[in-house]
Amino acid sequence: MLRLDRVLEYSTVSAEQRPQLQFGDAVSEDPQSTAQTLALVAQAEAVSTDTKVRRLNPDWDDARVQAEVERIHAETGAAVPDPIQASALG
Repeated sequence: MLRLDRVLEYSTVSAEQRPQLQFGDAVSEDPQSTAQTLALVAQAEAVSTDTKVRRLNPDWDDARVQAEVERIHAETGAAVPDPIQASALG
């Protein structure tokens, strides 16, 4: 764009000057966007509870994630074993 401005005589800035860009250490995703994404993949049954918890809490260790997954499963009734799989094992 600087060269084009120079050629069209809109600017006297040298085309050799290049902009300096600096990015921050991290860019965090908008919480609403994360929630919508997780809701859509959960509705499609395309994501595990473990993955959802890790996505929402990337700084948690494995033990804390597992504890949260177990709490969610207990609250939603997902902790009940599948009767078809249980009969196949026994």
